[in-house]
Formats: sequence, C-alpha cells, structure tokens
Amino acid sequence: MRRRAALTLTGTVLAATLLAACSAPRTAEPATPEGWQRVGSGALSFAVPGDWVEVPQPDPLWSVGWSTDADPDAGSVLLVGAPALGEDGAEQALDSFVAGAQVAGWGYSSTAMSTPVDEDTLEVRRNDFSYDDVAGVFWAAADPGSGSTVGLQLTGRDLPEDVVRGIEESIVVREAAVEG
Repeated sequence: MRRRAALTLTGTVLAATLLAACSAPRTAEPATPEGWQRVGSGALSFAVPGDWVEVPQPDPLWSVGWSTDADPDAGSVLLVGAPALGEDGAEQALDSFVAGAQVAGWGYSSTAMSTPVDEDTLEVRRNDFSYDDVAGVFWAAADPGSGSTVGLQLTGRDLPEDVVRGIEESIVVREAAVEG
C-alpha cells in the first residue's frame, strides 16, 4: 500500500512538474533570428533584420526608428517604437492607439486585432490596420506585474509575413534602466 501511495505521489509530482514546464512564461529574451539584430531603448527590446538601419525619430514618445532605408520614403518599411507608453498595460495602450487613429486618421481602417502573447510575464496586443495605401501592424506590450508598457508600429506598402512574425516573436519588456 505504501509503495502504491509513493508511486501515485511521485507520478503526481512528475505530472505537475511537466505541466508547469510546458506552461512556464517567457522569462528571458527570445533568441534573435539568424541574420537579425536585437535592438531597443529603455524598457523596449526587439529584433530587426540585420540589413535594416536606425533612423532618427523627432517624436519624444515614438523615439526609436528602424527602416529598410536610411532615408525612408513611400517604398520603405518603417518600424517606430515607444519605449515608455505608461503603466496601464497592453490593452489600454492598444485602445488608445486605435481611438487616436480613428479620430485623427482619415483613411485609417482596423483590419484585425489579436492577442499573440498573454503570459504571466508578458502580454502583447496587436492591431493590423491599413491607412490609405499603407499596411501596418501596431503592437502594445506590457509586463503584467508592473504594467510597464511599450509600443511598436510597423508600416509599409508591403509587409513581409516573416518580418512581421520575427518582430512580434522578439518583443520583450525589460527593466527601463537597460539600454541598447
């Protein structure tokens, strides 16, 4: 009887350990895809293709910029980032982005919304949109514990799915004191 109880207890502990391992939240920065570079500012960390270049952004909120071209034009793909969107979480940041785009943006149309990441250590909300002849993806990401929220907005006439997926899978919210 004791042996059966010990086996049952061992099996229960093993099953719980395996279940916890399978559902463990992402705690470290994800691997940077081969040929890409990890970049960031403040609490915002993400990866971009290795041939993209950093482009200065004059907006103090959306202060991070990367593009396919050093002088982005209508044919470029542009990614801008906000390393500090407050402490209200990803859903609130997404709602604010969409509301602002709808009010201020003639030609803006939301085409899809999703929750690509919803874990104990990271939540990401996504809005796919079009604006006249430009496609876009907006991500709001937050640390659920602190509420620290960051944002990324990718725009271009043609957004390759592997680029969208690579950026999305690389988003991390770090402690704001970390740079680079």
